[in-house]
Amino acid sequence: MFMLADSHIHIFENGYRNSGESEISSYEEMMKDHAIKCALVVGYEGEDWASGNNAYISSLAQTRRWMHPLGFVEVRNLQVSHLESLLISGFEGISLYIFLESEIADLLAVDDSVWAWLVDHKWMISVNSKGEFWNSWLEVMRHKPELTLLISHLGLPSVDAQHLTRMDIALEISSVEKLHKYPNVYLKLSGFYALEQVSPIYPYPSLRNYLLYIVDNFDPNRLIWGSDFTPALATVTFPQTFKHISGLDSSEVIHSKNILYENLIRLLSNVEK
Repeated sequence: MFMLADSHIHIFENGYRNSGESEISSYEEMMKDHAIKCALVVGYEGEDWASGNNAYISSLAQTRRWMHPLGFVEVRNLQVSHLESLLISGFEGISLYIFLESEIADLLAVDDSVWAWLVDHKWMISVNSKGEFWNSWLEVMRHKPELTLLISHLGLPSVDAQHLTRMDIALEISSVEKLHKYPNVYLKLSGFYALEQVSPIYPYPSLRNYLLYIVDNFDPNRLIWGSDFTPALATVTFPQTFKHISGLDSSEVIHSKNILYENLIRLLSNVEK
């Protein structure tokens, strides 16, 4: 059994969408059961129920070395002063959610000093976005190719179970594939449960061709698995967030140990404490 390093989890004080679950206790049980060494904790405060999540995960991380917190930031608030305050609070990167045209305008207006600060501090930028919005990141990366960008959930492609040829897939994720050419851009193999279009969801029959295409065409040293705990667990079991990765019948999936563990460990070794 491989050890695991998880690139995408959420921990909320009152549970996801105020479920009341003690997510920190649940995840630490998962760590024992599945040999998880560490996790990127992706901050989110985009809805009222998630208010205060940055402060909560910051407080948890102070006594848990396995946690690597990424502070939620609204793009319009991306300023060096805000990054400095997150640094003091123990964060190791930022979490951005970009799904509106106005947020794209804000992204392209970010001051150069912000990108320079992120590069200088070797901070990770975990991004949830989709479709043509990734094209704006191509412009950002052309300007600052040293940035460490983590693309969540395969880039949230639109998966059409009836059109899964390699050409269909290449067209759908073309912007993400171009971004991945930059040496510090990582693709999170995560969020499968939210993308699959066929029932039963597991073992993700529609996404299988996507994963085979990605393993064949992307740098396998910059593919990192993420569970998307806890939202994923409303649909699949925790083992079903990762077991299919090592079960694909492609010779290129000899890299599954890297995807599930080694690649994220290597990335984290570059994070300045």
